Amino acid sequence: MAKSEEKRKNCAQCNKSMKRVDWYYRNDGYFCNKSCFKEHLKKQAQEQPKPA
Repeated sequence: MAKSEEKRKNCAQCNKSMKRVDWYYRNDGYFCNKSCFKEHLKKQAQEQPKPA
């Protein structure tokens, strides 16, 4: 992440507004909570093709 880039204002998974101080930053993404982060990981795993 570039230094000039600011913290996102919405959750990367559910697009919920993050106005509170407590936000969850993992894998170069801002999430509103741990469950949204886990859902994002599941979604990424389903999208990636399995090696043959």
